[in-house]
Amino acid sequence: MKITWISDFNLMGSGYLNLSVPLLSGLAARGHVAYCAGLGYKGQEHDYPFSIIPVTNLQEAHGIVNNVTKLAGTDVLVVALDIPVQLQLIRRMEEFSLPYVGIMPLEADPMCMTWTMALMTMTKPFIISEFGTAEAHRVGLTSAEHIRIGLDTDAWRIPTDAERTMLRQSLLGINDEEDDFVVLTVADNQERKHLSRSMEIFAEFSKDKPNTKYVLVTREQLSIGWYLRDFAQEIGISDNFLIFERGMPFKELWSIYAASDAFLLASKAEGLGLPLLEAMAVGLPCIGTNCTAMAEVLGNGRGLLMDVDYVHRDPFGNGRRYFASIESGVSHLNQLYENRSENLQNPTNLEYIQGRDWETAVDTLERSLLEIVNEQNE
Repeated sequence: MKITWISDFNLMGSGYLNLSVPLLSGLAARGHVAYCAGLGYKGQEHDYPFSIIPVTNLQEAHGIVNNVTKLAGTDVLVVALDIPVQLQLIRRMEEFSLPYVGIMPLEADPMCMTWTMALMTMTKPFIISEFGTAEAHRVGLTSAEHIRIGLDTDAWRIPTDAERTMLRQSLLGINDEEDDFVVLTVADNQERKHLSRSMEIFAEFSKDKPNTKYVLVTREQLSIGWYLRDFAQEIGISDNFLIFERGMPFKELWSIYAASDAFLLASKAEGLGLPLLEAMAVGLPCIGTNCTAMAEVLGNGRGLLMDVDYVHRDPFGNGRRYFASIESGVSHLNQLYENRSENLQNPTNLEYIQGRDWETAVDTLERSLLEIVNEQNE
């Protein structure tokens, strides 16, 4: 089977890169050939078992599909991108008469009718959370199917005590005898991630706790984001606030998780919340907003869910945005802080993460693609 794939392949950090590479590698291992139009990809060397062609915009992606289809042949087009971008590409790709398979998050409810009607024109829509799939079914998009995104638990592993001690000292300057409590957030510096609320929660939590640190892995200089250092100074946490820039090598990112004590995500909505899965795999207790896919990932006792004290409707798909309660977030952090001497690793979390293997996701995708291609050839 020949696949043309369009997605964000920015090697400096992209959720779609983390999704596309394992799926494409799994398909390649089964003998399928893929050519990728990589938005954000700059032509860097890589060892993936598929080709990536750099593109800077959707018009170039259209040209790549045209060229690949004419020169190498294409059985099916797969697009892994946000729904608003999917809507633009569906119209652009109609001229090729290719089966169109979309992979996307649905971040919030309700799913608006414009999105629903557009996704109905796809050959097959895949949604990366049970929450999003159920919402799509609720509004009549019955063709939507959940693709269960995996995680490599050999790479995302729990550190040994010796590793953790060494990493806390080398990365954060915490000596072995010190009892510092490190709260971590990994999220882009944009509206939906609600970094200001996470920082406010930490500021209130840490008022009487000098031995606390807040570590944020983000893209600090995004033009649409907060001036994070200004805000940290305003709310009084500058002295125990550290920023690491996203896009670091995997080993460094794992090390930051491994050096932390708790993971906090105060997003207003999430289509999956991959950093929550990463944190759980490394053994961190997690706190997230009680909404959307965060409630799915942290449900059944896998994490602590913050109450929501305000909901508003956002222009992005007319979806709801859920504002985590500062009081609830502080209460959960206090609970973890007071029990920090205990082993807070939840064994059921590891079982849950190990159940999210990539082979299952590749099985789901391959089965659907082969059915589509076979029907097309009949």
